[in-house]
Amino acid sequence: MKVSLILTCLISLVSFAQTEKSNVLMIVFDDLNDFISPMGGHSQSTTPNFKALADDSVVFKNAHSNAPVCSPSRASFMTGVHPYSSRNYGFKNAFANSVLKNSKTLPQYMQENNYKTYSAGKIFHGKVKGVWDEVGVEVDYGPLAHNGKKSTLHPSNPAALAPFGALDSTYAPLSDVPVVPASADAPGHSGWMNAKWGQAMPFKYNSESDRDLLNDEKTLQWFQKKLKSMEQQGHDEPFFMALGYIRPHTPLVVPDKYFDMFPLDKVKLPTRKQDDLEDTNYSSASGNSSRGIKIYEALQTEEDALRRYTQAYLASIAFADDMLGQTIDALEKSSFNDNTIVILFSDHGYHVGEKNNVWKYTLWEDSTRVPFMIKHPKYKNNAGTIVSHPISLVDVFPTIKDFCQLTGDTRKHASGAPLDGHSVKTFLENPNSTQWQGPDVAMTMLDSYTSKLPEKQNIAVRSKDFRYIRYANGEEELYDHRRDPHEWANLASNPEYASVKSQLQTSMKKELAQAHKPSSQVSNTSTKASGETWKDTYFKKHPEADTNKDGELSWPEFHQHKKTNT
Repeated sequence: MKVSLILTCLISLVSFAQTEKSNVLMIVFDDLNDFISPMGGHSQSTTPNFKALADDSVVFKNAHSNAPVCSPSRASFMTGVHPYSSRNYGFKNAFANSVLKNSKTLPQYMQENNYKTYSAGKIFHGKVKGVWDEVGVEVDYGPLAHNGKKSTLHPSNPAALAPFGALDSTYAPLSDVPVVPASADAPGHSGWMNAKWGQAMPFKYNSESDRDLLNDEKTLQWFQKKLKSMEQQGHDEPFFMALGYIRPHTPLVVPDKYFDMFPLDKVKLPTRKQDDLEDTNYSSASGNSSRGIKIYEALQTEEDALRRYTQAYLASIAFADDMLGQTIDALEKSSFNDNTIVILFSDHGYHVGEKNNVWKYTLWEDSTRVPFMIKHPKYKNNAGTIVSHPISLVDVFPTIKDFCQLTGDTRKHASGAPLDGHSVKTFLENPNSTQWQGPDVAMTMLDSYTSKLPEKQNIAVRSKDFRYIRYANGEEELYDHRRDPHEWANLASNPEYASVKSQLQTSMKKELAQAHKPSSQVSNTSTKASGETWKDTYFKKHPEADTNKDGELSWPEFHQHKKTNT
């Protein structure tokens, strides 16, 4: 009888171990490019904690954002819906989009599969209410200088940066407390201010030991306390926890000790080529309005301004590395470590002078490529290996779905879209696998502002060895990464690469053919304003009113058609 009871208990324990679901810790950095030691983007970058995690992970060296700017990128990896399906390419509110608002977010889907969901810091771009069980820390990009009325340019930064706003223009050590003099328009202000939209709250800084915490430090502190609290309470439900660290997003303001790691006279500027854009036609393709080029030009107006900016970006990455190290240390000291999958990535890359750009939102490697690594307790045998096959951030959702054996429709409504990405689990099982079900290229899109049709956007595809770019105006670029990692030589018109270009064009068309087709022009009309509903009805009767043939009737098109036909 005793033997039988022991066997029953053992069988029950084995069964429990087999069905126990993994926890997921997702760590998202903002505007982090390849300036980390596992990727080798800058020889002076000091990131021992990124290196340590890479040594314990499977590293995807050819991972890319699907839209290299915050809002559409985060919408894509948090819903698993590619911009070609959502038609959300740029800066509009992602969750006002009819496809995305009818698709489940990752935390909602996890909740439906009996996961507890927690977040701290920046995960979505803006608030998405009701999708987390607990939000530990709200987002604040600060601190920033203030003129007594609003955030303003830091006095230590070039005046030519003022048109780009305080957020993207600020880079300084935390000890460089701004003193903004009074002007005709504002009373002036001494001291840092937080940057939470609509809330001008002072950020105290007297010394390194007597100051307020930065947003990322609050996120880290919340995580450390949350793990201890969960242990003390005997938390036994699987959890999905997302930590969004803001640095190295601007403002590039971190404690002095991180700046001290990079003495200004020793800072090396990123590798650049004079007249790099001459063979790209980028200016005409972007409508001569590239924010990144303008910021780069503004940084040329003062001696050493770009060097100081590079120092601040490196310092911000060193700060981010410190946050990562303490995060992983807290996890490894907890009882959850052996059953927690760690997935780390950035929402997109960032230019620090390369291609005459200082920003993001281009279709070149520096802007689209992201760090991406997965530490999975089950695949320790492959820790430290590298995957060279291209993947993209839209693969995050299906990968977690696969790892955690999640079930159910990922759409809220038929107007939502199914997952566009593919699980990368096969690469954890075999980093050199040829059995992946996903595409051979990673696709990135920028809004053309001329049409909503996917095929009429600015598009890049990245294969294992090549990058092909096709702008909405028909201009093309092609780069051979085997010989040209900096993308200095545009080979699009080189006859020796005609077959390569043709293959990549075919891959691009194949990906675009996968785009979700809206089930109808009218989605959730009951939630629309009456004018929008009326316009949709008009569109059904007069499809020819859609003059740019993008599948949507804009108000200007409506008014023009009505004027012409009445």
